Amino acid sequence: MKLKIDTFKLKSMLWFIVTIVMIAADRISKHYISTTMELGEKTSVIDNFFYITHHTNKGAAWGIFHNADMTLILGIMSVVVSIVMIFIFFRFDKWPIHLSLAMIISGALGNAYGRILHGEVTDFLDFYIFGYDFPIFNVADMMVTVGTILLVVYILFFHKEPEKLTKKADESVLQEQNNE
Repeated sequence: MKLKIDTFKLKSMLWFIVTIVMIAADRISKHYISTTMELGEKTSVIDNFFYITHHTNKGAAWGIFHNADMTLILGIMSVVVSIVMIFIFFRFDKWPIHLSLAMIISGALGNAYGRILHGEVTDFLDFYIFGYDFPIFNVADMMVTVGTILLVVYILFFHKEPEKLTKKADESVLQEQNNE
């Protein structure tokens, strides 16, 4: 008796594990910063360029809405968007789409966890780019940003509509023309 492995289930399980690993990387990094550094503490990694700075954020990525108390709303929106992305995830069978969506989902859920349970998100990656103090961010923000860029690049430059749909559309147009 041969064991038949459903490749769809196997691939789905692999992407689920990848997503969990990315969420864990985000949660572990935030926990480490929160427990080893005082709020506002800054450690230089590369002088005048990259610092680890313990900062909290009640708003969205890069401090957007930081003065508004939208923590719960942003947390719930992150969960809802993640659920929608999961449905989109299962509509495609291309690894670039799966990777980008896994990154976006991981980042959204990583930040949603902090917003819903703690009322804020821990940020710590602090860059000064050509003298500009870029807003402090975290691993989840990075995953959402990189995942979104990958998805946009893939859709714009590499994604092709399945030929079956194109052929069926062409056949139905020809059939309509023949019926007239």
